Amino acid sequence: MELLVVTLAHVLPGKDTEARAHIRSIANTLRSAPGLISTRLYRGRSNGIVYLLLTTWDDEQSWLKAQERHSPKKLLLTATNLLASQPEQWLLSYLWGYSRPTAPAQIASIHIMTLDPQRIEQVQKQWLAGLYQPELQMHLTFAFFARGINDTPTAHRLATVARTAGYQEVFARQSSLLFGFFSWANEMERENFYAHDIYRRVKRTVEKGAPINVLSLEML
Repeated sequence: MELLVVTLAHVLPGKDTEARAHIRSIANTLRSAPGLISTRLYRGRSNGIVYLLLTTWDDEQSWLKAQERHSPKKLLLTATNLLASQPEQWLLSYLWGYSRPTAPAQIASIHIMTLDPQRIEQVQKQWLAGLYQPELQMHLTFAFFARGINDTPTAHRLATVARTAGYQEVFARQSSLLFGFFSWANEMERENFYAHDIYRRVKRTVEKGAPINVLSLEML
């Protein structure tokens, strides 16, 4: 099953130009990775400059084989002099996705939620109930909602050792992370999405029990 890998890097002040060049070189390196389906690059601000890489892979085995040469996190760490902290990387499985390919997605945001295991199913249902509504979808250009875990050696070991199961079962048993990605062709679309009653109601309900880390981004 297709696997989504999200990598977030915080850049040191004054290093943005060098970091942008490094991120683009990583994207070029990833294009030769066996099993890679797509790569998207975004830039934003959150206590400094951040870069986001979205990579999708044929399946978990393709990702496991890519670890030595094509892990975005490892490639970022070849230039630690540009980074304010260790890059964060998550392994995710899609729960919902929407695409309107006729319009280019220029601006985006990510919603990151770390939840207690006993609450994640409830919050997942609340988001999906809202995202399935056509009147909310109409304000989006490209978007997805996913569930997963931090990319750690433990995650790799669990997926490798459990021969009858893979990341999907690991996510179901151990995940505490929900990840929403929303993008728009222009500012008006974004404002309409954020102002919609469905979005505001879901976000307000979820935030009663856990904070949502929202980052605004622009596509590179």
